[in-house]
Amino acid sequence: MKNNRRTIMLGVFVLLGLAAFTFAIFYVGQNKNMFSPSIRLSSMFRNVKGLEVGNNVRFAGIKVGSVSNIAIITDTSIKVEIYVETNVQKFLKKDSRMNIGSDGLMGDKLIELMPGTATAGIIEDNDVLPTVKPLDIDGILVSAQNTLGHIEVLTDELSKVAYKANHSNGIIHTLLDDKEASDRVKSILRNTDMATANLAQDLKAVQSNFLLKGFFKKKEKEKAKEEKQKMKMEKSGK
Repeated sequence: MKNNRRTIMLGVFVLLGLAAFTFAIFYVGQNKNMFSPSIRLSSMFRNVKGLEVGNNVRFAGIKVGSVSNIAIITDTSIKVEIYVETNVQKFLKKDSRMNIGSDGLMGDKLIELMPGTATAGIIEDNDVLPTVKPLDIDGILVSAQNTLGHIEVLTDELSKVAYKANHSNGIIHTLLDDKEASDRVKSILRNTDMATANLAQDLKAVQSNFLLKGFFKKKEKEKAKEEKQKMKMEKSGK
């Protein structure tokens, strides 16, 4: 009885193992397009940005295939091969393009197929498609970090200036916070304007004075004579 029970349990475990193995084979095969008709396409990239074999291929946001191979051709060329389901073939054109994207902001890399123009022919097996330059996320992050650093320095400097203006006894602090000093400055400016106006009036009065009229007229004649001579010299020079 014990031997029979062990044999039955062993058989159950073997069947469960075979079932799990079969399910895994079909699941992986379906995800990797092993059991569905497909065509092979390829493109050349300068940098694949972490793309790996087995990553998804999407068209219009729908998974239509997977990356089958990545090979370094030269120091500036990397060949990426993909398998795409044949039921999507009619939607892809000869001028369709490959783009390396991300599954979310920090997700796995994937291939995005961009639709071509309606006038171009339908793609065929083993076609080589043009590519879209991958977005340099690392470069963008570095640039953003540098910009934030500059903003932080500027903010710190502005904070220091504001602190000094609020806590020092300088003219800015005095004008902003001391109403009496501010009123005095305004009064000085008003007096200056009045003094300038009075000076102008006094000059006019002096010029109109009978005893000094001759002096000012003489000065005006000399000035007019100098201007005429200057004009003559300019005309002779031309």
